[in-house]
Amino acid sequence: MPRAPSTEPQRQRHQQRQRKYRSRLREAGQPEADAVDAALAAAICGVAADERGAEVKDEVLKAYLSRLLKRARRELLGRGYDRERTTAALQRRLNRVTE
Repeated sequence: MPRAPSTEPQRQRHQQRQRKYRSRLREAGQPEADAVDAALAAAICGVAADERGAEVKDEVLKAYLSRLLKRARRELLGRGYDRERTTAALQRRLNRVTE
């Protein structure tokens, strides 16, 4: 949802610079950081789903995915989020993508 335009001149200039920057990225076909982050997260979830459904488990991959999830959890906990809610949120996100 777009934000309402600011009435402060400094913010208006910044918003205009951002619009131009994003326009140049779109014209060049270059993804913004949030699109890259989302693609990486989807790829990790996809690999986790593939591993979950695999008949023969790859122990190295399983250990690596476990490390990734633990690191994500530590990152969220370090930002002050609740331990139980963080764990539940990570599980929900993985289950949603891997089902």
